[in-house]
Amino acid sequence: MFYDLLTTMSGKRGLLLFSQTFIHHVNKDHVMNKIMNLLLAILTFSGGLNSFACGPYGALEPKVKLKVELDRSVLPAGKTGKAVIKVALQPAVILRDAADRPPANVSIVLDRSSSMSGQKIEQAKEAAIQAVRRLGAKDIVSLVAYSNQAHTIIPAQPARNPEAFVALIRKIQSSGHTALYAGVNQGASEIRKNLGKTYFHRVILLSDGMANVGPSSPDDLARLGRSLITEDISVSAVGLGQGYNEDLMTKLAQEGQGNLYFAESAQELPGIFDAEIGDALSVAARRTVIRIELEDGVRPVRLIGRQGVIRGNNVEVEINQLYGGQEKFALLEVEVPAGKANENKDLARVAVDFEDASSGKAVSRKSAIGCSFSQEEEKVAASTNQKVAEAYVDNQVAEAKERAIKLADKGQHKEAVQELRKVNHSIAVQNEVYRSDKVNASNDKFLSDIECLDRDKGLTNKNRKSWTTEGYQVRTQQKASISKK
Repeated sequence: MFYDLLTTMSGKRGLLLFSQTFIHHVNKDHVMNKIMNLLLAILTFSGGLNSFACGPYGALEPKVKLKVELDRSVLPAGKTGKAVIKVALQPAVILRDAADRPPANVSIVLDRSSSMSGQKIEQAKEAAIQAVRRLGAKDIVSLVAYSNQAHTIIPAQPARNPEAFVALIRKIQSSGHTALYAGVNQGASEIRKNLGKTYFHRVILLSDGMANVGPSSPDDLARLGRSLITEDISVSAVGLGQGYNEDLMTKLAQEGQGNLYFAESAQELPGIFDAEIGDALSVAARRTVIRIELEDGVRPVRLIGRQGVIRGNNVEVEINQLYGGQEKFALLEVEVPAGKANENKDLARVAVDFEDASSGKAVSRKSAIGCSFSQEEEKVAASTNQKVAEAYVDNQVAEAKERAIKLADKGQHKEAVQELRKVNHSIAVQNEVYRSDKVNASNDKFLSDIECLDRDKGLTNKNRKSWTTEGYQVRTQQKASISKK
């Protein structure tokens, strides 16, 4: 009956004629790919490990989709062209209570220096309490508070009874200086008590001030983050108010391959901690590496947004962790040799390797991308992929603002404005082809930011923090973003 069903149905409507449909012991190799999503959406499965789906008897293979796209699938014929390749990874949503959700090992590191007095420390404690309550019984939690020194308030242990931790957290009081480095180190020490087990490890740091005890430069914290990630310990950084060092926090998050936040007020902390715990509880994959091999004649120009390595016609980008329901991607700008009208051309082959979070198994995904050529301007414009175009523009803006910050820091605000206006104009020219309303709106907002920089003769403290944080979030596709625009 199953094979008759496959050959006669034309869509969901055919299957909906049945009140219930089961597929039992049907080899997955016999199921047509084009109806895979349909079957997953509306059928109930049973069967063994070699069946199309395993139902209660086992887990499906890791659900991380690889999607390779171009900003334009049709390029102008007869001349050398430019294309943007987007390599995206799209993990399925992971539920907190899912049986196969990998457990988290989280250490919360709170600044309790004197600058955190009043509403700041109270909101920080409430955020920590909410975070602890959100963890599951199979997760590990620890909490460190630091001022002149770092002290462990909650030693690493299963989060089976979060209410037992509440009284300990509420007792935290503010005083002293800011031994930020020691705080992160102590949090990592708690994480190490369960290192090597099947947990996904994360330190969540909160600070509202300048590190002034122990190692305190951005490079010091970058080295610490880089060292911790070699142990599979990621570090996320939350900056509170306008007194912290955003360069230090950015370096730590970047090298620690975690998230970055700027909370203007303490009231934002519970939302930020909730978002951060959400990521920690939804790791779908780790040690993720994208490899792009360009075809002969196609030249890599640059990576946009993410860091990576370009060697000849080979490009490699490390993303590390993927989170359920969150797309992560790399953007590569390439130069394409001239092609004839109606000609098709292969551009690149893509391979992605990662470790599946639930099974611990190594997984590979492969794909390829190509383009065609046309002499018709309308055909070229109509081939625009709006999502890729928007991502490309957003990352150009983020990179331009990063360069402008460096110029403004040197007192060269005019040069910073000139740099930004040049990129703003370039995006406007690009959008003559893309014809995207979102790109146009984004570029208008960008122009407004440029005018503010020009008017203020430099960056305000708040704007510098916003630009730094938002740029990082754009480049890393950080979904858990609470930053103010």
